[in-house]
Formats: sequence, structure tokens, C-alpha cells
Amino acid sequence: MLIIILNYFWQRDHGIQTETIHMPIYDHTQLPHPSGFRGFRVTRYFADEKKNRQQWLGIKNQSVESVLKAAEKLLAEWEFEAMLAKSQRDRLKHERPQNSAYVTGVSGIKMKFVRHIKKRESRSKKIKPGRKKIYTSIIYTPYFVVSGSVESKKYIRKFNIKTLGFDIAWFEAVSFLAKVKNIKQFSHLVEKKPAVEQFRLIASWQNSQGYEIPEHRLPDELLSIEEKKSNNTESSLAFFKK
Repeated sequence: MLIIILNYFWQRDHGIQTETIHMPIYDHTQLPHPSGFRGFRVTRYFADEKKNRQQWLGIKNQSVESVLKAAEKLLAEWEFEAMLAKSQRDRLKHERPQNSAYVTGVSGIKMKFVRHIKKRESRSKKIKPGRKKIYTSIIYTPYFVVSGSVESKKYIRKFNIKTLGFDIAWFEAVSFLAKVKNIKQFSHLVEKKPAVEQFRLIASWQNSQGYEIPEHRLPDELLSIEEKKSNNTESSLAFFKK
């Protein structure tokens, strides 16, 4: 605090407007930095770089006013650069489906395909004694995934949509979340059930990331809807061909 006060009076006596010195500009002109540096230090955190940038602008053989202006100009340039970077990140977030595809509308519940690796031994009689041939297969399953933490204790529970059905899996996922969060009335959360068609978007996104989700592993309700749409389209085409 003493340093700040001394700097304030020194800057006032030298005609420097102290309110123009922003927090990311540190003043080491009157009382030097422990390293001996005298001047201004400009800092700015850049999220893309995950670190602070900083630059030291010394006042040796220069006026304090001119160096301060240079510091403020540099900070303004960095602020503008950071703003552009944030704008770019926001645009990519809007364009990337992974930021919205998994969202269900209820915080703490996501919908996605989970990959399981199943292993089994070969039952062939031709395998030499003492040797085992292991077959592996990858199974993709649509789930509602409930995760979070309560009092620093993490929890995660998955509800299999293939075995439970879309509606029941959703109800059980919401019920579990309500129990963990101690929510007595949660009918309003049940009503926020997402559209099963969202799994088409999820499958497309996860496949683009290296998954190989086969059509038959989509929720049965979605396959039924798409089959009906396909049949209706074929019927309409047949009608117009007559």
C-alpha cells in the first residue's frame, strides 16, 4: 500500500494521470523491481497459450510519459488480440457439435455412445494345447450419463437406453440425479426429455472422432421413427408414379 501511495504522489507531481495506469501495467518507475528494473511491466493472460505474456519497458534515457504511452499501446494491442482469439473460440464452439450434441437440457445429464471392449476365448478345438486365442469386439451403446459431485465426492451413473428403452432410461437418470441432489419434486426435469433424434447427431459427431457406431446400435425408438419416415416417403413416391 505504501508503494502505491508513493507512486501516486510521484506521478501526480510529474503530471502523470494515474487513472490511465491499468492493473495489467505494473509501475516500477519510482520504486524499482527487486531485480533492479525501472519502468513498466505489461502483462496479459492468453487463454490459447495458457499463460501470461509480459513485456518489460524500461525508462532509461526515456521519459516516463512516453514509456507509459508505449505500455498502454502494447496492452491495447494485446487486449485486441485476446478479443479476436476469444471471438474465434466462440465461433468454433458454436460450429462444433460436441459442445451441444451431448446436452440434454438438464444440467448433470448427458447423452452419448459409450464404447465397450468385449473379450472372449476361442472355442475352436484346433488351437494347440496351452495356447488361447482371444477375440475382441467393440460394442457401442447409447446411454444417459449422470455425473457430477456433491460435497467434493464425485459420482457417475450410466443408464443403458438399448436395454431400458429411451423413456425409462431418461426417467431413471432424472430420478437418480434428483436423489443425489436431494430434489424432492423433479417432474419439471422429466418433462425436459430430449428428442431421441439427437442421437443421430451424436453418432455422426462421435464417428468423425474415430468411433464406428453401426446403425443397429442407435436407440430402437430412433430406428423406428426413421423407418416410418422412409416407408412414408416410398409410399408417396409410389403414389406419384401411378
